[in-house]
Amino acid sequence: MDALLSAVAGDLIGRLISFLIGKYQEHGVTDAAVRLQRALVRASVIVEEAEGRQIANRAMVQQLNQLRRDLCRAVYALDTFRGRAVKLDRRSHAKVSRSATHSRPPPRRYCAVALSIMVENMEATLRNMTEFVVLLGGCPRVTRQPYSTYLLMESCMFGRQMEKAEIIGFLLRPSQGLDVLPVVGPLGVGKRTLVEHVCLDERVRERFTKIHRLSSNDLDVHVHEHDWNLFDFTARSLLVIDIDDRDTDHGDESWRMFHSAVVRHGAHAETKIVFITRTEEHLSLGTVRPIRLHAPSREELWYFFRTLSFGAADPNEHPDLARIAMALCEGTSGFIVLFAAANIIAAALRADLSARSWRRMLKVVSEAILLDEDKAGHCNLFRPVKDAPGVPCLFYNTRKVTSVARSDLPKVTMLGLLTGGSLLPTGETRFDVLVWQSRIPLYASYIATCDTDETHPKTIALKKRLLNKRRRDHQEDGNSN
Repeated sequence: MDALLSAVAGDLIGRLISFLIGKYQEHGVTDAAVRLQRALVRASVIVEEAEGRQIANRAMVQQLNQLRRDLCRAVYALDTFRGRAVKLDRRSHAKVSRSATHSRPPPRRYCAVALSIMVENMEATLRNMTEFVVLLGGCPRVTRQPYSTYLLMESCMFGRQMEKAEIIGFLLRPSQGLDVLPVVGPLGVGKRTLVEHVCLDERVRERFTKIHRLSSNDLDVHVHEHDWNLFDFTARSLLVIDIDDRDTDHGDESWRMFHSAVVRHGAHAETKIVFITRTEEHLSLGTVRPIRLHAPSREELWYFFRTLSFGAADPNEHPDLARIAMALCEGTSGFIVLFAAANIIAAALRADLSARSWRRMLKVVSEAILLDEDKAGHCNLFRPVKDAPGVPCLFYNTRKVTSVARSDLPKVTMLGLLTGGSLLPTGETRFDVLVWQSRIPLYASYIATCDTDETHPKTIALKKRLLNKRRRDHQEDGNSN
């Protein structure tokens, strides 16, 4: 009898200790989440106020860029924690319902540590922003600033403020000769968009009388045909040259001949050149330190997608929708595809803030198979069409076009095919679809080829991948139940 009482007492004490430890860990996680949420509010206030100012100080721009990156990481960490916490609770409740004994929730020590580190980082960053906030008050305001953040993101570049300020600073500085600035970065990272926004800046337009946009072919024409009538070398000019990276040797030769010809014709002392390239081999053509563009991090893209999806609504007031949006973001791979998805899907989500509509969109995305981006940066997507489940669509050969009339663009959209809003063209197995249109200069349109031929080798291989994916999902659902 004494042994039985001792065993029962030991079991009760163990359960009590486990309960107290779980409550303590849960309290620590909750406290860290609350502190991080408060820090995010303060950081958002500073970032939104800074985006409404014209900051000319390079150090302030770098500090703002660092705060923006920390803000994106913190939002991503907090939303990820909330989504995982809900999954852990659901699994814990499911185990309790299937068993007669009570089991305590899974440990959240790793969540507490991650959030604590993020809180300390954000609070330290905010403590260092005191001088920044004081100096920000002396910066002039930008006119016609949109009130809602998502409207600002749809009409401006995202995350390129520091690079833009560096290029503008280069253009406004006195010249030491014929200065040449290289802008280098991979495909789809926004090099041309960045330079176009710089050219549209009022300070740049006031400084340069002429702004010429040239390509590698234009260099050959001007060099070999001696066609210099378009240039007024007595005026202060800005030359923007898009270098063709497919022919490095020929491009370098044309560039050197063009550069020497511009100098020989006596270009204005304040004339400057900005050239755009993808390869590091062209950087030797510049005379100043190049501007390197990198793809945004996944945390930054999540912040971008989150803001566009909720619009003027507060994500904290819609936790279920925030978890669905996180699942949408996690289910998409590849920078180009994720950025395009943010622009394509976010508008559809924002139009209907209901869990049913968002889950339907999540199902559409989860049923798609995304191939790896090829060397040209083209993204291949495979998915059965909603209204024709037996007909798979293979999307490939994505390309960007500019200066195309709206009437000449494809009437069928990719999102419409995937969601059932557009019908397949009658009698056609291969046709062009409109992926999405940019709302900022250069106002580019992205077009892909859609192939519904079931005998296509890629389609046959991808149908097998789709079948295997469904089998794995079914097995995972069975294991979780």
